[in-house]
Amino acid sequence: MFNLLIVDDEIYAVEGLRLGVKWSSLGFSGVYEAYNIQSAKEIIREAQIHVVICDIEMPEGDGFELIAWIRENYPDVATLFLTCHADFKYAQRAIQLGTQDYLLKPVDYDTLQHVVGRIIVSIKEEREWKQTQQIAQAFWESKKNVLVERFWQDLLSARLSTTAERLEQTLHEFKVSFDPGQMNVLPILISIEQWTQVFTERDEELMEYAMRKVAEEMILDGFPGCTVQDRNGVNLVIVYCKMLQPVAIEVLLERCENFITYCERHFYCRASCYIGEKLPIEQTKQGYEHLLKMEYDNIAKSHSVHLFISANEKFARLPSVNLSDWPALIEQDEGVILRQQIHKTLSRLKDEGGNAEALLIYYHNVLQCIYLVLQKQGKSIQEVFGEAGVLEPTSFPKTIDQMEEWAIKVTGMAIHAIKMNEDSIVRQVKEYIEAHLDERIERMELSELVHLNPAYLSRLFKKETQESLTEYILSRKMQLSKKLLRGSNKPISEIALIAGFSNLSYFSKAFKKLFQVSPMAYRKQSNSDKPNGVI
Repeated sequence: MFNLLIVDDEIYAVEGLRLGVKWSSLGFSGVYEAYNIQSAKEIIREAQIHVVICDIEMPEGDGFELIAWIRENYPDVATLFLTCHADFKYAQRAIQLGTQDYLLKPVDYDTLQHVVGRIIVSIKEEREWKQTQQIAQAFWESKKNVLVERFWQDLLSARLSTTAERLEQTLHEFKVSFDPGQMNVLPILISIEQWTQVFTERDEELMEYAMRKVAEEMILDGFPGCTVQDRNGVNLVIVYCKMLQPVAIEVLLERCENFITYCERHFYCRASCYIGEKLPIEQTKQGYEHLLKMEYDNIAKSHSVHLFISANEKFARLPSVNLSDWPALIEQDEGVILRQQIHKTLSRLKDEGGNAEALLIYYHNVLQCIYLVLQKQGKSIQEVFGEAGVLEPTSFPKTIDQMEEWAIKVTGMAIHAIKMNEDSIVRQVKEYIEAHLDERIERMELSELVHLNPAYLSRLFKKETQESLTEYILSRKMQLSKKLLRGSNKPISEIALIAGFSNLSYFSKAFKKLFQVSPMAYRKQSNSDKPNGVI
């Protein structure tokens, strides 16, 4: 139930509003009246008011003063101006104060009821959002299955041996209910493409944790498996599949679609799901990296479900071309071992009677390994190989010996590129943010700026700066606001607009949340710290 406060110096106007609308039908259990600003403030202090309908011109202070006071002290209270003044400056001031609407007298009661009803809907949505935060907090505080998540993290980062004996031993040690003799793995990558609300880094972590718990309920829902976040911040659903039973792909498709819709409604997040293929557990890393590449390459279709793209059948019949260990060797600067692997695989290809088609498949698999590694490092193919000419059509190796020479060269260049400073992309993003602090900055426009997938850009930025994109943008905007509050006499509403906030109430909330003090209080504190006469 809700409480309403009507503020107007005209008694008949107040009575008309109180009796003209069926407030109880909107969920109001109490309707309070005030005829001046001071009386209104006392009622708000004593009663839990949810909506205030206020006139503008009144004795002993105007409506703008009251709404500004409410925004400063009770930011969750919704406000509505009801006045006989149609002056644009009045309406503009109302917008700056973050009031929900501005109606002119005499007002039609049906119109008023409709407007207040819409305000009540927004209040209920805000309550649901707070409840979602509480649920996320509860999820975060609850005990996580640390051992299971650690096992899959180690497997995906190639820190575990995948020999049959060692794998079974490790599964037992980590308490993972997976039988490699009876089960296969089907990975599903959850790509967080965009947060539609501005969150702190802590809030994003809470949301991602809650999303993984919801994915357990909605996507697994009876299927054995788990959800994990790997060491690079990638969220995965891992389905344990019985070897002799077909995968219920249609069921997984529907569940992933429902999960994406749920995330948009309850977690303010646009996401996609990438469904992999069923593989033996020792090939999990290979399947996972294929999904990463699918995510990285996807620049056209977001907020959707993507199915694994099967490999070429002829390639599947060439077991000698298995380069699944190469990305880890490149990342770990194992140049000697890598050269041995190149020689070994090409010698086997030669012994097995490989032809030009097999050589072409080998060529593309080497490129795929390099693409995966550079993608994770935030490097582009053009940046690493653009001037060397090793990827030009004329440089394609025609013999086994030429292929070995080429493979050693390009993998060596990839290893060298990884060693180089990786802050160029982050620096470009930071410079763009600094130049556009007075605008609304979206992650999508930043990803387009540096030609990267939004989810990958976020992971790269956090990896390099230890700070999320949204947290950094909010921090820079707030630092600008502090500077303006301390060094100018501009109204707080104008400062909020300069910092890219169209809603003064939201600006005040965000400022107070970050610095534990309201903008007005910070300005007063800053001015009191200055010598007399210094502005």
